[in-house]
Amino acid sequence: MIVNDLPIRRRTSQTPPPDNQGGRARLLILGVGMLIAFVALAVRLYDLQITYQQGFEQQARRNSLVERKIPAPRGLIYDRNGEALVRNAPAFQVAIIPVRQYQSDNFIERRIKRMEIYYRLAQMINQPGVTAGDIYTKVFAKVQQGRPYDRVVVADNVPRETALVIQEQALTMPGVVVQSVGSRTYPYKELLGNLLGYIGRIPAGQEAQYEQNGYDRDDRIGLAGIEFAAEEQLRGVKGKEIILVDASGEELRREGEPTPPREGHSVRLTLDLRLQKIISDALIPAMRLRNSPRAAVVALNPRTGEVLGMVSVPGYDNNLFVQGISQKQWQAFQEDLHNPLLNHATDDLVPPGSTFKIVTTAALLEEGAVTPYTVINDPGTFILPDQYEPDNPKKGQKFYCWIALSSNGQHGPQRITDALRNSCDTYFYKAVGGYAPENIVGMGPDKLAKWMGIFGIGEPSKLEVGFGRGFAPTPAWKRNTFGDVWTTGDSYNMAIGQGFVLATPLEMANVMASIANDGVLMQPQLVREVVDSDGKVVRAFEPKVIRKLPISEPTLRVIQQSLIDVVSDSGTARMSQIPGFQYAGKTGTAEFCDDVAIKTGVCYNGIAYLPTHAWFVAYAPAVNPELALAVYVWNGGQGSGVAAPIAQRIIAGYFNIPLEKPAPIEKSTLE
Repeated sequence: MIVNDLPIRRRTSQTPPPDNQGGRARLLILGVGMLIAFVALAVRLYDLQITYQQGFEQQARRNSLVERKIPAPRGLIYDRNGEALVRNAPAFQVAIIPVRQYQSDNFIERRIKRMEIYYRLAQMINQPGVTAGDIYTKVFAKVQQGRPYDRVVVADNVPRETALVIQEQALTMPGVVVQSVGSRTYPYKELLGNLLGYIGRIPAGQEAQYEQNGYDRDDRIGLAGIEFAAEEQLRGVKGKEIILVDASGEELRREGEPTPPREGHSVRLTLDLRLQKIISDALIPAMRLRNSPRAAVVALNPRTGEVLGMVSVPGYDNNLFVQGISQKQWQAFQEDLHNPLLNHATDDLVPPGSTFKIVTTAALLEEGAVTPYTVINDPGTFILPDQYEPDNPKKGQKFYCWIALSSNGQHGPQRITDALRNSCDTYFYKAVGGYAPENIVGMGPDKLAKWMGIFGIGEPSKLEVGFGRGFAPTPAWKRNTFGDVWTTGDSYNMAIGQGFVLATPLEMANVMASIANDGVLMQPQLVREVVDSDGKVVRAFEPKVIRKLPISEPTLRVIQQSLIDVVSDSGTARMSQIPGFQYAGKTGTAEFCDDVAIKTGVCYNGIAYLPTHAWFVAYAPAVNPELALAVYVWNGGQGSGVAAPIAQRIIAGYFNIPLEKPAPIEKSTLE
């Protein structure tokens, strides 16, 4: 057939169709591919739903499990007789769990709602340093650390009433929780403040260091005193529990058995609380009578070095720091020239006055500068000739013995036993510094400085609290420090514990303890033993000998007898005797004019006589001593009229001896 000149082929049943083998091949390939894809998908679905189901469940479970630490009770602190000196008590904190806060997809709405809660919370807490901005900063920092489930403490030491109100309203403040944490109360306040110290939050900037040792940033740690020194023993070990929470952070249940916390060990001190109260009752009224703002007393067991009593005035109530000290109170502490935060028993560096003559006596006898029979005359006053014009008395320097100043008197000829009993300045002046008119060469300051070290003055303290170290001056030190030469007058002052000589009350108490202990110098210590929660001794502290003093038996007996004579009818502490009870002692009156005295007007240009610290060191009883003592009263006047009567009351109280007529606290003599 021809259409429009184009040939058209008619298809009939006999005409075979065109070849379509290629199309069928393509369809086959497509079908096989789809089959393979369906098979792979089925296998993957099987893996996801069957093979990996348990693993995914475990992962999801882990994501909703939160580990929470259980605080460990802090160990207690006891005196040597088992009297509790601290108590554990709950303190309330307000915290925010970031993941539980108000949630919204609208960022602005979420921020506004949360800030409203922060403002409301800050108003309810009403503490300095707790503002909405502070709360936001703390919460944001925790979220940035990737720890949204952790509690962020926004306020510490919240009053119980406030904590209860916040807890009641917590449902309207998503994420806000109130928690109770372990804290301390200190029932004896100022009596033991400087010794026990206090606990508090980890200081800013030290968090990372403590975290390396297993602490959390919100933990409370010992920050001063025994609380600080025994932190490792007292802290305990935290427990832990696993909590299942939902997507909002709400706690559902506890998983498994918790790991219980391990209570911290308790510390038993060498301190005798009864003696501590006796010391305070004797010291503080005397300070009021003398209008003295500062004083310290140290009591040791001379045989073991145990600190039986240690009182420092002014002190502080350590509860202030646990509860959160106010800025006003902190400022008052900082501005107090007599520093209540300092342990004056261990850290006050002051001239020891005539109590130092114990060291001078030992040095003179052991160095062979004098013998027990050497006689030196005390005329009351004498002239030290000028080294360039020795024959011109007007050029000489006048020196006084204390008795000349108090009564225009003199001691006359003195052996060293007389000089120590009478506290004769002139004897020690001449024996140490020399006196050419009487052909006395003098031992010299370097040997005396050496003996200060032998007695432990100026050595690093190993006591658990306190870091004060006395000072032994030498000619080389003065030349290097001031560019000036050492004079005979410097040696005179050094001989009687004046001038550049400095010591702490603890050091002077240990000097006396070494004499009581027949020349054995012990290491003072405050911790007697560490015990666990069952009362079992974990660690016992044994007495430690620092050294056996290189003092001969005859020298030791001379010093011991002279100190007994001090507290006799002929001694400088005669008014402080205890009828029927013999003890040894040494009075001291130390002139001073330090920066505090200048600022407070205690000393000034043109003053006729410098103010004086009152000192007294003692051991009791005279035979087989059980107690060694140092009493120091800043600007207290005379050792015999102030410090010795205080010691008399302490010793009588400790040994349960009634005092019908205690020595009066008065200004009787210069010694």
